[in-house]
Amino acid sequence: MSRMVSIGIVFAVAFSGFAAPEAGLVADVLFNRSQWIAQPAELNAAAPRFTATFTVDKDGPAPIAICGLGQYVATLNGKPLGRGDEFNLPGWTRTSKSCFYNLFQPVLKARSVNTLEITLGNGMYNVPHPGKGLYTKFVGSEGTQKLIVGGVVKSAAGGWKVSASEIVRTHVYSGDDIDATADRSKTFPAVLAEAPKGVLREAPFVCRLQEVRKPVKTHRVSDEELTLDFAQSSAYVPTVTAKGPRGSRVEIAFTDVPALDDRMRIRPLTRDLSRCLFTLSGTGRDETFSPPFFYYGFRYMRVRLLPAAEGGPRPALVSAEARVVSADMPRAGSFECSIPLFNQIHDLCWWAQRSNMQSVFTDCPHREKLGWLEQDNLHSDQIRWGWNANALFAKTCMDIADSQLSDGMVPDIAPEFTVFRGGFRHSIEWGSSSILVPWQQYEWTGDDSLIREYYPVMVAYHTYLRTFAHHPSRGDFIMAGGLGDWYADTGAVAGVPPRKTSINLTATVFYYMNAKTLAQCADLLGKNDEAEAFRAEAGKIKAAFNAKWWHPETASYENNSQTANAMALATGLADPAFAGGIVSNIVADVRARGNAVAAGEIGYPFLLQVLADHGHDGLIFDMTSVTNKPGYGYMIAKGNTSCHEAWDARTGSSHNHFMMADIVNWFYGSLAGIRRTSPGFKTFTVAPAFLKGLDWVKASHTTVFGEIRVVWHKEGRGVRLTVTVPPGTVATIRLPGKADVTQPPGERSYSTVLQTQ
Repeated sequence: MSRMVSIGIVFAVAFSGFAAPEAGLVADVLFNRSQWIAQPAELNAAAPRFTATFTVDKDGPAPIAICGLGQYVATLNGKPLGRGDEFNLPGWTRTSKSCFYNLFQPVLKARSVNTLEITLGNGMYNVPHPGKGLYTKFVGSEGTQKLIVGGVVKSAAGGWKVSASEIVRTHVYSGDDIDATADRSKTFPAVLAEAPKGVLREAPFVCRLQEVRKPVKTHRVSDEELTLDFAQSSAYVPTVTAKGPRGSRVEIAFTDVPALDDRMRIRPLTRDLSRCLFTLSGTGRDETFSPPFFYYGFRYMRVRLLPAAEGGPRPALVSAEARVVSADMPRAGSFECSIPLFNQIHDLCWWAQRSNMQSVFTDCPHREKLGWLEQDNLHSDQIRWGWNANALFAKTCMDIADSQLSDGMVPDIAPEFTVFRGGFRHSIEWGSSSILVPWQQYEWTGDDSLIREYYPVMVAYHTYLRTFAHHPSRGDFIMAGGLGDWYADTGAVAGVPPRKTSINLTATVFYYMNAKTLAQCADLLGKNDEAEAFRAEAGKIKAAFNAKWWHPETASYENNSQTANAMALATGLADPAFAGGIVSNIVADVRARGNAVAAGEIGYPFLLQVLADHGHDGLIFDMTSVTNKPGYGYMIAKGNTSCHEAWDARTGSSHNHFMMADIVNWFYGSLAGIRRTSPGFKTFTVAPAFLKGLDWVKASHTTVFGEIRVVWHKEGRGVRLTVTVPPGTVATIRLPGKADVTQPPGERSYSTVLQTQ
């Protein structure tokens, strides 16, 4: 029977940046006299297991530091080293630049003999070809599996033995196979390995296995096949318990796509299969299997019960469960209101966010698992309302710096485990996370450490961008290329012509945003000359943008698309004097589509911002309430339980993406009315939108100062609002028909009469 081995860590942090510079000295001390080791070539195990025995000189906590590449699990004296719920250690990085290690402090007794076992998997470090019929996003390797151990246990070839484990296949995309009958008797001395080039850094956080979910329905497709419905789409680590003859097998596969027919046969998300295969030892007892290195996003699990030989007895499935896995980020907010659909939509977004907070912000937890960077700047706010993900955003900045090319280019994914082409390698909306994320971290926390640390990376990227901003065919200060308003086409409504926003327009908006943001960062750092230069550049970009795309006769940009108009107005590219006409065009387009959104991933956050800032929360309410046109309600009507990649919830796209989940910003910013007015919420306003059809709202957000709470409910023609202001902050309360009120820390309640709605 396989062992569900897991490994822990003794610290939990929620901070803006990484450890202090002296952390490198700690690593030097911990790994002093340690060597990188590997399995010998003659073993050639898919997941080698390293074993060492050791003693300590005194009772008490004993530091053990481990970096196992690509991933590892460990036991100490037969039990998980740590809490037992950690997963995907030490975390995904570009190991040519950074290698994470985890530090443990188990309590040991002096002179007692201890046994440490560490099993290595591949992770993103080594993605081999999985074999015919099995899925992978890419194939590539940063090196062979290797291990270094420090603290009270030193890794040196002479002190470690290595053998094969029961894990006979491990693949980050297509799954782990476990064979309880595998021969694990041969043992070899570990051999020295070439050290990776990356610097050893203590991991700033871990991913954890969280609550267990059981299937709510089990459908018997045939004697061989079962379909299990877990009701909720999430990133999971699956577990099955079975009983059967030696050599009989249990195969599990996964999907979010509803069943093909009334027999509940599942439809795989990809043409090639992601699956785990478990081979029983035949002990006569229940045997439990769980992939130690593999997780997947799914709602449905297919279970196939396979005999050891054709015509032989099949194993029996005793039980199955799925354990949620996510980065260990503290909750930072909650939202609930009187409209059940809106609460469902909030949950839809929350599950997608949670599923894609792993070692990186992934785009989806199944077919890609890659750190596509546009999410980190465009959709930062929607994440930050509900999660204290500061540590994950800080790691993102490290990943960006580690992946930046010598010419300053920032790839669309970081870490850049594989190299894509064209706009899929460089699109400014994606690469701009290198500039925008450090600034956003400052806005949300008041901590400027990421700006100070990564300012050279930010400037290098912007300098690279300038090489594309001057071209005879486009004119000066117009950016070109990239992916543009990704997935905008999935909001099409029959009978209303689509309005495509040009790639160059969205690219130029981001070029402008970057110049403005760098000017602010330079101001913060006291680099006055650089700040003025960036400001002057932003002015030239603005002039070029308006000369190319502004149509004063119609008060519109380019072809009057929702995205073009909203991005120009939200970022300050548009003249505020024309805001009324631009907003009217946006409203008219949304209404003409039956209150349907036509903006894609890039334009939608700006669309929400413009409508809310210009008094059209009622229109957003109507857009969000639609269930028969592409949008959130449509996703729910199609059976989605996490946010879809596409507005029209098409089958061929991911059923678990947080990139369209920006409605969360409106829930907190308009329905609860919480708006930050200085970094870290040192000052903020509370001005809820008391909309017709909405009777009450409850929301909270935990800032660096403490928790903001907003609760309001209607009472006849009036409304009662209760606001909690955390210590060290000041709030401005705005209610219709009342003068603004300045509220110091503490809880206060307010009442007002509403106008006829």
